[in-house]
Amino acid sequence: MSKTVQSLIWASAIIVAALACVSSGVSDAASFGIVMGLSGAAWGSLHSDLGCGRGCLS
Repeated sequence: MSKTVQSLIWASAIIVAALACVSSGVSDAASFGIVMGLSGAAWGSLHSDLGCGRGCLS
């Protein structure tokens, strides 16, 4: 799978999570934490050759 497709999948997941947080009334701090956590996971998986398993930690 190309990096472009992976990026678009991560972007859509982050947007869906943000919309779900807003629609369910999650606090701003919790929403921020969820979105930043997903952003970090996306960055880690996109910038490693091994995926986000061992690639993020090594």
